[in-house]
Amino acid sequence: MTVPARLSVVVPLHGGEEHAEECLESLRDQTLDDMEVILVGRPRGLRPPDHRFTLLTLGDGGDDPGTARNAGAAFTTGRYLAFADPGSVVPADAYRALVGALDHTGSDLACGRIRTWTPYAPGQAPVPAAKPRLRTHITRHQKLLDDPRAGGMVFRREFWNRHGFAFPTGLGEDFPVTIPAHVLSTSADVLGDVVCLTRGSRPPADPLRRLEAMLEVSDLLGRHAPRLRTAYDLRLAEGPDLDAVLEAVRGRVPDALAEVLGRLGRLDPAAVERLPVLRRLQIHFAAHRMTGELAELRTFAASEIRHRGVLRRGLRPRRWYLDYPFRRDPRLPRSLFDATRDLRLVACVDDVRRADDRLALTGHAYIAHLDSGRSRIELWLQRGEERITLPVRRTRRPDVTADSRQSVACHDDSGFETVIALDTLPAGRWALHARVRARGVTRTGRAIGAPGERVFDAGNVRVSLTRDRGLTLGPRTAGGPHPDPGGHVSTVRWTESDGEISTVRQTESDGEISMVRWTESGELVLEGTGRCPAGRIVLERGAERHSWPVRQDEETWTAAVGRTAEGLPLRSGTWRVLAPAPAGGDVRVRLSPALIADPPRPRVTGFHEISVRTSRDGDLSLAVRPALGPHERGPYATRRRQAAAPRRTTLRDAAVFDSYGGGQYSCNPRAVSEELARRHPDMEIVWVTRDGQFAVPPGVRLVLYGSREHEEALRTSRFVVANRRTQPGWYRKPRGQTVVQTWHGTPLKRLGLDLEGMPYAQRVPRDELARQVATWDLLLSPSPFATSALRGAFGYEGEILESGYPRNDVLFDPARARAARRRLGLQDDRRIILYAPTWRDDDTTGRLALDPVGAAGALGDDDVLLVRAHYLVARDMAIPNGDRVRDVSRFPDMADLLAAADVLVTDYSSAMFDFACTGRPMVFFTHDLERYRDEVRGFYFDFEAEAPGPVLGTADDVIDVLRYGDLGQFAGRYERFARRYCPWDDGHASARVVARMRP
Repeated sequence: MTVPARLSVVVPLHGGEEHAEECLESLRDQTLDDMEVILVGRPRGLRPPDHRFTLLTLGDGGDDPGTARNAGAAFTTGRYLAFADPGSVVPADAYRALVGALDHTGSDLACGRIRTWTPYAPGQAPVPAAKPRLRTHITRHQKLLDDPRAGGMVFRREFWNRHGFAFPTGLGEDFPVTIPAHVLSTSADVLGDVVCLTRGSRPPADPLRRLEAMLEVSDLLGRHAPRLRTAYDLRLAEGPDLDAVLEAVRGRVPDALAEVLGRLGRLDPAAVERLPVLRRLQIHFAAHRMTGELAELRTFAASEIRHRGVLRRGLRPRRWYLDYPFRRDPRLPRSLFDATRDLRLVACVDDVRRADDRLALTGHAYIAHLDSGRSRIELWLQRGEERITLPVRRTRRPDVTADSRQSVACHDDSGFETVIALDTLPAGRWALHARVRARGVTRTGRAIGAPGERVFDAGNVRVSLTRDRGLTLGPRTAGGPHPDPGGHVSTVRWTESDGEISTVRQTESDGEISMVRWTESGELVLEGTGRCPAGRIVLERGAERHSWPVRQDEETWTAAVGRTAEGLPLRSGTWRVLAPAPAGGDVRVRLSPALIADPPRPRVTGFHEISVRTSRDGDLSLAVRPALGPHERGPYATRRRQAAAPRRTTLRDAAVFDSYGGGQYSCNPRAVSEELARRHPDMEIVWVTRDGQFAVPPGVRLVLYGSREHEEALRTSRFVVANRRTQPGWYRKPRGQTVVQTWHGTPLKRLGLDLEGMPYAQRVPRDELARQVATWDLLLSPSPFATSALRGAFGYEGEILESGYPRNDVLFDPARARAARRRLGLQDDRRIILYAPTWRDDDTTGRLALDPVGAAGALGDDDVLLVRAHYLVARDMAIPNGDRVRDVSRFPDMADLLAAADVLVTDYSSAMFDFACTGRPMVFFTHDLERYRDEVRGFYFDFEAEAPGPVLGTADDVIDVLRYGDLGQFAGRYERFARRYCPWDDGHASARVVARMRP
């Protein structure tokens, strides 16, 4: 007779999992010998490591993790049951420890810590074990709610069968099983060791299905563990799944959605009372099927909420209420608008530095929604019940108001300074707390820290300033602020070539930065001690990387970080500072302990403000943001600006140009700008830049979007030319000014008012759209079709100039095509294939359907594939460059690429209408045609019937057509397409527009 295994482990597989073999190897190497592993689903191509592994192939439903897990659980025979994800790694002793605990205690389940193994994690050094808790329960150890993943758990088989646990199908989540299991267990063993390493996260579940499952768990908690329900329901109500479901409530609600929304009314009242007013209103409207009110509240939250404050009402007691829509509606209880939870403490330590034997702190503290002018701020250090009161000096901080994202309350007086005497500080671990009193309201709590993390020593005190914990002071520990044994730094790097995580070791002295300074030209000079690990310093943000050379001397090295190879400043965001290691991977560049204790202050250079940030280990990052002053940025500054705007202004001979919200020097505004400069050289040309990411011709003035210079230019210029609805909210068109809206493409996809009924499309609120459209004096059109579509989509009743598109003038100029090829370094005898897909409203990752490397390799030797990702997603994508494939996503102007291209491959992009002017062939890769047309965006005409080229559904078909297809067979349809959609494009559209402007 076969003896059942002690432990059965179920691994769901659907084939193609990237790290499944590594998972199976970790299961093979378990020190618990008496176990079996069941591979369930469709494990294509995987070979079991040894006799303990069994393949259980499923037919229908084999791709669903829940179905596979349930089938595997029913198939197994072990005394204990576990589930491992194919993307995880189980440490060798994990199952032995979990099963041993259950043998010892008799508990129903055991679990340990799960550690996420992410790219760029700061080292994979062993994690110190936490204190184990045996024979505990989730009601006594509520942290078990925080991580309900099954990968770190082992269940007693008898317990599993008795309750009939099963994973929901089609959901891909663990919590519908793991949380009920914890609640229904008599006891659980919680180990302090890491028992599972997991890479990344699973694909997101459907929000409605996930919310429905969460509500079922909430009901179970209400029956069996009511003390847990408040905390659980609070997380449910604050979570992104409810956000997504509420966003989908439009018009008539389907029965399935209505049933789930109705259950929101059963949420724990104690949890709902702790929510902000906006969320309480959303839940109330959803639960009572008040869809019209919910839609109005959605519009309010998108545009007006930052402009509404609190009102004080009542006699005894007088209470604060938020002035939100429906406040006077008799159907709604007044308590829904009670602002008690919204009047939260905002307290932050912005900086801490050592000054002799003291620490000098600067920060700010206020109560949200209440002015800070008459507030009182108290600060103290706390250790247990012991307190040390700190002196408080109030300071002016208009930047705090600017960054508060609201326009009603002034927090200019919320700043504080204080000092901590280190020589008299008692030993122990101290944390900074704050109390603010304002308008009869008192709020108390710990102060958080500014972005970035700093850890340094000041005498015998370890100073730690972190985002979540704020300022903490403790005893100095051995090893200094970089406590890595042996004086080494462990840096983890995701190697894209093989998909593995590699660790680079670096001695603490190598590459450490000992001095940071700025040059007069705005370059940041990094000076390091010892030898730099690489010949270049790299700055990385997402998929974008730039590098600068390192000059190495005998004992020091220097690198000057300035403009990129394209001659542009760094774009806004946080940039990691790296040194590529000769053996592969990247080494994090670190600041010396002295610089961590006294880092450089923020510096304004050009259009940007650059701040130096560090991590707990001293890793250097640069935070870049537009250099807008506190009276230029934020809703409060906008309100001030509108109130102070002069009623009358004198216009001057100037024109302000804005392309894609200040993102590019391109498109129709560029063509009109250059034609205007040629015809009227005395006209001042002003271009708006949001992030300094383009260059302009000599004589053109650049202004930063939202700055005083931008305001002055909009207020006094005779012309404003833009290609999107991107004028600031404070813009008020002066009398006599002409606004030219060029737009940026013939619409195949629905726009503006026509997006009703398309749940994924990003909409502009109707009142905001109407405000923008009301400022237009002239709307350009490239065709009679576009005239009708644009007028209806924008509700525009003004003048339309049927001029053709100015940006297409370059397509009639052979010299521009030759210049673009030279700039790309391509010979005239090479065939240029331009792949330019549009973006998807339902997928902001911008993933390319056509693999650039694979496609380029399958094309002819003389072909070169240019890949132009959509500007909304291009910055987050990494496209490899080579002789036969080029990433041109950041090429300044799409029009020049169209002029240079021999073939265009696109999907639903408006580039097809522009390229039709050339008469050159087009190929349409529309792998998601039905979904995009019917669910995501919607079309204005029958695209399949009118497309001037083959409409293809697979990458292989695209390659075959590009290599062997006869694209000439579409000549008749191509001619009809061009005649309908670009009849006026002839190379002179810019001239017609400038002539109509009559400068």
